[in-house]
Amino acid sequence: MNNRTIRIILVISAVILGGLIGLQVYWVKKAYEYTEEQFDNRVNLALMTVANQINRYNKDTMSVREPVTQVAPDYFTVEITGMVNPDHLQNLLVIEFNRYSIDLEFQYALYDCFLDSIVWRNHVELDASGKMVHESGEKVTSFPNYKLSKESHKFGVYFPTKKSYISKQMGIMIYSTIGVFIIILFFVYILMVIFKQKRLSEIKTDFINNMTHEFKTPIATISISSEQLLKESTLNNPEKIKTYSRIIKDESIRLKSQVDQILNIALLDSTRTKFNKKPIDFHKLIKDVTEKIKIRAEEKNCNIQLELNAMHYTIQGDIDHLTNVMFNLMDNALKYSKENPKIIIRTKNKNHLLIVEVEDNGIGIPAKQQKLIFEKFYRVPTGNVHNVKGFGLGLSYVKKIIQSHQGKIELESTPGVGTIFRIFLKTEPQNL
Repeated sequence: MNNRTIRIILVISAVILGGLIGLQVYWVKKAYEYTEEQFDNRVNLALMTVANQINRYNKDTMSVREPVTQVAPDYFTVEITGMVNPDHLQNLLVIEFNRYSIDLEFQYALYDCFLDSIVWRNHVELDASGKMVHESGEKVTSFPNYKLSKESHKFGVYFPTKKSYISKQMGIMIYSTIGVFIIILFFVYILMVIFKQKRLSEIKTDFINNMTHEFKTPIATISISSEQLLKESTLNNPEKIKTYSRIIKDESIRLKSQVDQILNIALLDSTRTKFNKKPIDFHKLIKDVTEKIKIRAEEKNCNIQLELNAMHYTIQGDIDHLTNVMFNLMDNALKYSKENPKIIIRTKNKNHLLIVEVEDNGIGIPAKQQKLIFEKFYRVPTGNVHNVKGFGLGLSYVKKIIQSHQGKIELESTPGVGTIFRIFLKTEPQNL
């Protein structure tokens, strides 16, 4: 599957997911509006009936044609031709709300146009059957304060929990929406897994190709040197024997190092690695690794500087694995160096930690690759140039070892300027 196909799949998937989300939001909105409209219609019918009953009770023939006004989504006012007893009004409201299946709490207020003030407020709670279960004037704390006309007496009804009530009425729609979003999230997760597996497959393919190349070179060199050793002209020349033997030895060591690197990662993944932890003088470890890599550094005209300023540098760890960690970091600094490379190794202490920095002035690592370089088999893309040897296992191994020592490793890099690897390890208590 090429990159163009992947982009097409991503675009189509994004359009489908966007369409599903948009459609679901549209239907939820429509369902809410429809449910709210039904509720408002029932409230209007109930309040009109209450107004007509009050007008008949007051024996007022000048009834209002359209007495109910919806001032706000949750607030209704009703014009009446005369005042009414608050208890009588409450009983009428409860009866009519029960009749029209309006079973949620409400607040009501009674307005006297002669006094130009609200003369009564109360809060009423209903049960599922529409019967009153509680009333309290003290709970009326959020009744809307709209300016009322002085032309007639009125009463207002406010539903403080209308939004949640409408949402409950849409129970099936809400559950179906949640279900759709779960399916969408699952679909997105599957896409992420597929693309991750594709990337891992590509990385492993690159690793196998690279491993084949890395093994083929020393094997071919050993094979050619062995053939030369078997020639009669070589057998009579001690210098040639010595030269070819040294080549065979060097390439065998190189092969062993490559195999060991792969095996170390395999052992770490299988969780069978046992660490032989003991107190380690990390400054001495750094000096030992520097000495071992010194010949290679001189071949590349590399300047290695040690700035070992930590006051507490004894840690508890496995000396073999931590030596490999430092060797890998310094080896990377050499591999990805430019002309006249420079490596600086620093140590310092902070909050009971030993901080070790390996800085180089190499080619650097692009920002988008920095979060990937600690993954197994990953190597920073260099196009068709394969002048840097390796399997992409070194930094994966480094991170696993540091984490196994309850430490952490950070990266700071700028392309064309250089890279700093920063290791944090706990120091021994006696050094604090």
